[in-house]
Amino acid sequence: MYQQTHRNVTASDGPLPMATCMSLLRSVPTGRLVYTEDALPAVRPVTFALSHRQIVIPTGDNPWFYRFDGTVVGFEAGVIDPATRGGWTVLTVGRACLVSGDAGLIGCDDPAGAPWQSAPGDCYLVVDVGRITGHRTTLLRPPGDIR
Repeated sequence: MYQQTHRNVTASDGPLPMATCMSLLRSVPTGRLVYTEDALPAVRPVTFALSHRQIVIPTGDNPWFYRFDGTVVGFEAGVIDPATRGGWTVLTVGRACLVSGDAGLIGCDDPAGAPWQSAPGDCYLVVDVGRITGHRTTLLRPPGDIR
């Protein structure tokens, strides 16, 4: 039987307040869109920006994103340091909608300063942050694991 060791667990491990979750989401350029495909869980990495309580994902006018218009999806972002195995993860759940043009960036602190270049007619998948949870965590390093 495998026994878990609690080495490397720090006192700071645990849930994060909403304000910290939002701040951490603003600190990274990529995350993962979480959805179902053929009734199975699926995940796709995406570029995003956080605009108040909305995740804004540029679609590049890719029709693949059209399937999410009006559906509930998840979005996850996080960072784990490979040396310490410490980091954080934030998960949001909310309704998605397709938005075209500059309307996709309405509510951004500075739409002109979006982390990507936009052009008139660009499409965005906008996910309302309906629910948000986050955790600071340290992953276990089983004895003998040198990775």
